[in-house]
Order: sequence, then structure tokens, then C-alpha cells
Amino acid sequence: MCGVNGYVLRTGAVDSRLVESMNAALQHRGPDEGGVIDAGNACLGMRRLSIMDLARGHQPMHSPGGRHTLVYNGELYDHDTMRDDLVRRGHRFRTSSDTEVLLEAWTSKGLDCLEELNGMFAFAVYDRDENHLTLVRDPLGIKPLYYWHAPDGELVFSSELGSLLEHPRVPRQLDHRSLAMLLVDRCVADPWTMLEGVHQLPPGHWLRWKDGQIEVRRYWRMAIQPEAMGEVAAAEELRQLLDDSVRSQLVADVPVGVFLSGGIDSSTIAAYAKRCSEGPLHSFNVGFANSEFDESSIARQVAQHLGTEHHELRIQDASFDPGLLDSIVRHVGQPLGDLSCIPTWIVSRSAREHVKVVLSGDGGDELFGGYDHIRWAARVQRVSQQTPALLRRLGGAVLAGVAPVTRGTTLERTRRARKGLELTFCEPLEQVRRMMSLWSEEEARSLICSGKAFSLPSAFHGDPATLDGLEPEDFAMAVLGQSYMTSAILAKVDRMSMANSLEVRVPLLDKRIVEFAMRCPLDLKIRGRQGKFLLRKAGQSLLPEVVYSHPKKGFGIPMQDWFNGDFWDLMDELYRPEKPVASLFNQQELERTIADGRRSESQVARVSSQAACARVWLLAQLGHWMETFEVAA
Repeated sequence: MCGVNGYVLRTGAVDSRLVESMNAALQHRGPDEGGVIDAGNACLGMRRLSIMDLARGHQPMHSPGGRHTLVYNGELYDHDTMRDDLVRRGHRFRTSSDTEVLLEAWTSKGLDCLEELNGMFAFAVYDRDENHLTLVRDPLGIKPLYYWHAPDGELVFSSELGSLLEHPRVPRQLDHRSLAMLLVDRCVADPWTMLEGVHQLPPGHWLRWKDGQIEVRRYWRMAIQPEAMGEVAAAEELRQLLDDSVRSQLVADVPVGVFLSGGIDSSTIAAYAKRCSEGPLHSFNVGFANSEFDESSIARQVAQHLGTEHHELRIQDASFDPGLLDSIVRHVGQPLGDLSCIPTWIVSRSAREHVKVVLSGDGGDELFGGYDHIRWAARVQRVSQQTPALLRRLGGAVLAGVAPVTRGTTLERTRRARKGLELTFCEPLEQVRRMMSLWSEEEARSLICSGKAFSLPSAFHGDPATLDGLEPEDFAMAVLGQSYMTSAILAKVDRMSMANSLEVRVPLLDKRIVEFAMRCPLDLKIRGRQGKFLLRKAGQSLLPEVVYSHPKKGFGIPMQDWFNGDFWDLMDELYRPEKPVASLFNQQELERTIADGRRSESQVARVSSQAACARVWLLAQLGHWMETFEVAA
């Protein structure tokens, strides 16, 4: 796994020292070696984490004759099959790396080769003869790729925002639309970033620069198109796909392990990995003192059942460390409201002591209907279609009156029911967005200073036409798979693992499994109140019953237990009235939000305790990010 970067000018010669500086900022993504190539008006750089062909897979890599130069971050899961096909067509190889397979495929077919690629990747190819540069990002957006296009035609790109900002021309001005998106969606969706004028290439897209102009096109789209399938045959097909995917992603010239939370997704991947592994398999888990969040005992049982070499860590209460906040902000490159950044950082650091590569279970919830939010979104959509508006308004008014006098579990249920009725008055796409929101759009407008007007961009980067006619559950899965999964879940996993020089592979997001899930009928994904029906079938014979009988827990963290005096002192410092970040917000609303987080353990009527803590954690990231990267408000 690697980090890539570079820039290209319409006229004039590049300065390779800029790319060397950008490269240095990606050292964690590729600690094993680096390279920079000056091609006249283009300069490309990369840092390499050596996984395949450790001795010869150096980058940047040139095609025979030197016409094409490639810098590549990622893995092609079926590169052996592609290599055999290219050899049959007369191509000769100097290495056994998948980098050379990609380069040969590109020289043979150009953009048409993208249809054949199955993997996670972000790469750049410079064509010396045509003087154009092409950037490409994988279909699901597992690997990142940021860029800035200047008015004079210069294009700068990198795997991370921190590296991009090493180029002195890249602007450090806050994008206020993205600030609003961050508060509502907990993340900034592609193609936006928190920096004005800086973008991220969306999943399944390519960008071509020529003569100072850029063209961005989609080459792959996620489209749910259910077809008839028998349960037995579908389960067998999924088992075969899982076996093929895991087997191909275990291929490496370095040790490989698995993240094991104890949930269905990671346990299923661990079971297939153990079955496919010839040697010992390391598994890694992080637990908490708070039993509401802890699945470590289940992970332990799974590890014992499978016979893995298990490693378990625990996050202690009141253990906030300002250094961890700094590490998360620097490596993500912009604030990210996914609380599981913290345990993901910790478990990645532990895993790197033993292996260079791990497999994870990410993607199962979005593809096979695991989130409770999916079923909730479906109920909301059906209520909005079937229940008269007057009855919905009356129900909402009753719940609003009850909420102030309820506590504990009853309060949570009341708040949820009230929000559900409010959502019935929104369009389906907005229903899903608001269901996942940290602040509502109205709350965000109240928090952000009135002088900072904004329009909220869409968080959905897919093709809206692909949502037409879908059942409500499939609709919600499609939206989450093309918004929150890429912009939060996969971003978190990539940045936190690569910060620790660890490659994470995601077998459930093998393109073949994704396309199978898109064909899978709804009743094989969600049956009654049970999600991931078919995924359960695929792993049931390999795993202990406890994996399927315990209630689902997200990979979050009990923030109210983790915060300590150091955190609140930091918040006071970050949001002193004279600080630029404080000027973004209505002071009264800001103080109220921070106060909600301080007293979250006593439950705040207007927001859950976990949401209250998540809000102040996101604000802490925002303040620290603006100071760290010197971002102007």
C-alpha cells in the first residue's frame, strides 16, 4: 500500500522539491521506500509500503519505451489472472508486482482497462507523448485521491490533504458549505472537502488533465437491480464468492491478519481467512469497560473457536489524550465525526506490531442490510406513504409534550419516534440523510453565525436515477453505500490504518461480491426484523452460535466515559472567543452545545448523551484542524 502525489503545469518546468516535500508528508503510508520522477511539466511521487514483490516493485514505474509513468496506491485482487491474460497477448513482465500488471493493462487498453480492474486503488498515469495526466479512483472509494485545479491550469493531487497542502499554492480557506455538511452528516462527502476549491475524486471516476483543462467522468456505478434467486443457490454462490475474495486478498509477501470485533461481518471474514490460511492467523480486537459497547468476550470466543492467535486491547475510561486527537486530525486531513476513529487507530497500532496487512468486515451492513437505520428508514418511508399528514402531525405534537418528562430508555424511544414522524414530511433521500444526522439542518443554521450563509450540498454521490423504483430498504442501502460508507466508514479505516503503516483489505467490497449484492433480492438480505440474512447463512457452519444470537453493537466508543479534564480544558482553549474557529458560530448556541456534552451522563432532553459527546468531539477536531493546518475562517 502506498501514497501517491504530484502536480502538472500547463507551461513551464516543475520543481521536484515540491513533490519531495509532499512525499515526505506521506511517509506513514509508505515507510519502506519512496520515489519522485520529473517529466518536464509534470512531476509524480509516491511512498511505498512493500506488500508484493518487495525487491522489485519500485515506483514510479515506467512502461517499456518510457511513454507512460505510473504511481499507484492499492491492490488488484485478481492480478495473477490479468497477468496470464496479458502474457498470452504478448506482454512481457520484469516483476511479479501488481503495479506492473496495472501499467501493462493501461498501455494495452487505456481507460478501457478500468472495466477489468477488481481491487482498491487510486493511481495517476502520465502520458509523455500526449502530455496528459489521468487520475483514477476505485469503484467503492476505498482508497482516497484529492486534487486542486488552479485557474491557470495547474493540477495538484495527493492521497491525503496534509500532503496536498505541502504545495504552497493550494488554498487554506474554509469551505463554508462543507462546514455545514460536516455538522449535519458527520463527514464531508465526495467531491467536496473542508477546503475551498479542493476536491476528492469520487468513487468509480477518472479525471483527465490536458492543456490545463480537466474532464471528470464516471466509469462504474452502483445500481441495485434485484433478480429472482433461490435461497440455497444464492447462499452457495455467496460462499464461493467469499472464499475466492478472501483467498485472493490473503495473497501477500508479508504476514496477514484480521480485525475481529465479534460481529457477523468480521467473524465471517475471519472464518474464511482461517480456512484459507496455510499458517497461523493473527486476530485483533479492542474492548471497553462499558459493557454497552464491549464485544471483546464474543471476539475471544470466535478466536478460540477458529484457532487464531488473538490480541486484545482495552480502552480505559477517562483516558482522552490530546496527542491522539492531533494524530487523528493530521492523518484524516479534515474533521471526521465517526467516533470509531479512536478504536480503529488503537487496534491498527496494535496490529502493526505483528503484521503489515489485515482483512476487515467493512461493507456488510451497507450491502446486506445490517444497519437498524435501514429498517427504520423503510418504516419512515412507508408511514409517509400510508398515514395521513394530520395524524402524523398530531402524533408528533403528543410526543413533543411527553419528551420533557421522560428519562432513560423511554426518553430515547420517545425521541426516536418523534424524529421518525418529523422525517415523514421529507423526501426519501432527505429522510435517510436526516436519520443519520448529528445536527439537523435547522440546528446547524442556528449554530453557524447568520453572517455565514450556506446551502447544503448533497451527500449522495451516486446516480439518483439508480434509486428509482427501489423498495425502501434497498433505497436506504443504496444511499448509505454511496454516501456514509465511502465518506466516513472507509475514510476512517484507510486513514487510521495507514497512519500506522498498516494495509487494510475489505473482502466484502470485492467488486464481484458488491455486484452479487446488487442482484440479490431484498428478502435474502433482510427477512422480518433480521438483517444480513444471506451473510448469516454463508458463515453459520463455520462460526459459534454466539455470533448470531447477541444484539448488534457498533464499533463506537463510550465518549462520556472517555472524556476527562484534559479534554474539557482543551475545548475551553480551542474555543476562546478570540479564536478564528469561535467566530464561525453563534456564541450562545456554541456554549449550549458544549454544555450538553459536559452533562451528557445525565441525559439531555433534546439530544442523546452519545450524540451530545459526538458533537463536542467533532467541534474539538474542527478547532484543532484549523489551527494545525492554518485554515482561514
